[in-house]
Amino acid sequence: MDRDEIKAFRPMVSVMNSDETSELECFQNETLRPVIKLQHDLLIRLFSTNPLVKNISASKGSRIEFQKKVKDLITGQPTMKNQLIGMISGMLTTSEIEFYLSHQTELNKRIHGMICQRIADTLY
Repeated sequence: MDRDEIKAFRPMVSVMNSDETSELECFQNETLRPVIKLQHDLLIRLFSTNPLVKNISASKGSRIEFQKKVKDLITGQPTMKNQLIGMISGMLTTSEIEFYLSHQTELNKRIHGMICQRIADTLY
């Protein structure tokens, strides 16, 4: 399969970009959001297999507290964080990966934030 063919599997995500939208934000909205949505079930499954998830699930507290616990857990587990980011970057086309690699630090922060939010919203 050609790497460009993987775009056909991505779900549609409607996000409005304007002339003032930065290149990174356009990439986030047009590429990363659909890939994260596509990988949703796998992201949840990988996260849920971590034994520490039971600790944060047992004491959810408020939604904001739970979101912070999810973010702290992922941030504190570099292996899991890298696996989650790898699940997203592995679904990029050749041209997308070139853009990703040239902005990797900033895009990893964005991916991390979106994944944490998605996991917390799903499991709360």
